[in-house]
Amino acid sequence: AMPDQPRSKAGLWLGGIYLVIGLAAWILPLVAKPGESLAGVYLVLVAQPWASLLVWIMDRFDIDSFAFNMVFMLLGVLLNTWIIYRLLAWLTRSRRG
Repeated sequence: AMPDQPRSKAGLWLGGIYLVIGLAAWILPLVAKPGESLAGVYLVLVAQPWASLLVWIMDRFDIDSFAFNMVFMLLGVLLNTWIIYRLLAWLTRSRRG
């Protein structure tokens, strides 16, 4: 069993804020009216650098799927949230000890 690690309050707060912004950006293209082409711009910005990888994957394998795109972007947002939390937890732990 892993020892209990203290949770990073800064990581939880900033990760949580990022997650809310990311989920809002992810929902926007789903509820946008047809023709609102800028709806996905915020999601692309929030999901970087994974959005750039998505473009490469879609070009390389000739994928043209809105569903694949949205799932991949959601995974990018979740991965970025995890990175933010872990980085802040590491920074606050190293500063204390």
